[in-house]
This record gives sequence, C-alpha cells and structure tokens, in this order.
Amino acid sequence: MQGISVIIPVYNREAYLEEAIRSVLMQNYSGLLEIIVSDDGSSDKSIEIADSFGHPVRVVLKPEDCLFQGVSGARNRGIAEAKYSYIAFLDSDDYFLPNHLNRIADKLEKNQNLGFVFCRMLQMKDDGENRLFAPWTKPIIDKNNIKYPVISGSNVIHTNIILIRKSVFSLVGVFDESFSNGEDGDLWMRISEKYKGEFLSYYGAVYRISHQGVQLSDKKNQEIINKNFERVFRSAYKRCIESNVCDLYRKFRLQLILVGYSKNKLFDLITLVVKYPLFAFGTLFDINRLINRRKKIIWKTISEY
Repeated sequence: MQGISVIIPVYNREAYLEEAIRSVLMQNYSGLLEIIVSDDGSSDKSIEIADSFGHPVRVVLKPEDCLFQGVSGARNRGIAEAKYSYIAFLDSDDYFLPNHLNRIADKLEKNQNLGFVFCRMLQMKDDGENRLFAPWTKPIIDKNNIKYPVISGSNVIHTNIILIRKSVFSLVGVFDESFSNGEDGDLWMRISEKYKGEFLSYYGAVYRISHQGVQLSDKKNQEIINKNFERVFRSAYKRCIESNVCDLYRKFRLQLILVGYSKNKLFDLITLVVKYPLFAFGTLFDINRLINRRKKIIWKTISEY
C-alpha cells in the first residue's frame, strides 16, 4: 500500500520521544502515514508517551521471549509490522525537519528505478537553554558516495535521512542483529550492491549529539567496536569477490579499508597501490576528503539553515 511507515526504535527515551513523534506528525505528508514506535524493553514512560498520541502512532512491544536487546532488533520488528510501501527511520532522541517526507517521497515516487533516497542531516548540541546546529553530512556528496555508501567515505548516509522501498528488504534482508555496531553501514552496503540510490541536497533531520541517557548502541568498548566493523567490511568483501557484478572500485575501496585491520599494513598498502594505481592516486588527492579534514565546525542557529 502506497505510503510511509516511519519506524522509531526506543529504549528509555521519555525525555525526547514526544518531540520525535511530533516532528513526524507535523510533516503534513500528503500520503498515507503511520508511526511505529518499536520498544526495546523500556522501563520509563516511553510507551505511555507513544500510546498517548493515538492514531497514526502504533506501539510494537518487544516479545517476552526475546533475550537480546539492541537497535537492530527494534528496527527489524518495526519493518515486519510496517504496512506501507516506503520505510523511514527516526531515532527516538532526534527529529525530522519540516516538509522532509514530502520531498524525499516525491523523488522515489517519480523514479521507479530507485531503491532508496537520502538527504542531508544537521547535528545539534543543546545545553538546555540554546540549540546550536552544524552540518553532520559532509559538504560534497559525489556520485561515488551515492553508489558506494560507507566505503567511499564517512558522514554520508544515516538512518534518520534515508527512505527505502519496503520491497528492498525482501531481497537484501534487514538489519543484521549479530552486529552490536556497524549494522546500519552493513545494510546500506547490501542495499547499494543491488539498488540504485539518489541524493537530495537539503537538510531533512536533526541528530542530537549532546544529551544524557542510555544509548541504544553502547560504544564503550572500542575493541568490540573495531571487531564488529572488521566483520562488516570482511562480509562486504566476501560478497564482492563472490559476485559477478562487483566492480574494481568497490573491490579497491574494501581492500583499502581492510588494510587498516591487517598485521602487515605497509606491505598490504604498497601491494594495493601497485595493483590499483589510478584509484590509489585518486584517493590520495580526493578533494572532498581534504575539504572535510580541514573544515572547521561552525555552530549556528536553526534559522541560518
């Protein structure tokens, strides 16, 4: 059925959930809309807050026999319950900016060859009195960022700013719940391996970077994080070499990333440069990468965007 299912995973977010839900309701989306608040076992008033909105907000509870906790499981339960043809995600401590859903859905509706569309996102720091904003998305999004998300650079796609056809999940699967980190990047890579995407250069959502509370994705143990990301990229490389549609650029970028996990980094890097000299030269002098490295974060008020 044509419309958008917005999935909001939540775990003890009573301080922020109401703003997240209201930002969806205030979109004035012209099509059918549902908001699925997928709870991951909250013990605060998160469920009560979600229930207070009534239609079109639905609460999906975590099954009593589910022993695992995490954002991937919560999002996957939301996907399984979604009624409409487009899937959007919104973290429960973040929010959409006005007219985001109409703009991004219009692109998918008019381009049936696309599997996903994404836009820009702002990051926000809130000291309780003032809200200041800066771009989260890097300044230049080029064709490689769209065709090869995650492996072509950071700060490109985020769960808050992507709209995906529901049919995509039938082919590529959903979030891999075995990853405690990097599960979103894993999914973006799997989707981009099978489907074309498009980028719209406007700010569609706000990512909150300064607040108190329990994160759905706990990132205290750096060793565990690194191992998870290594698994994500090794899985992507395995798919690449086993696929007859894997191009040289994707193979190069994955091998370049995996050099970082190698015990013989210098040797592997030299081997890669010799094997792919043009790609290596292009990466070394990537203007986008140089701009991002030198760009200073300037915080502004929302009216300046």
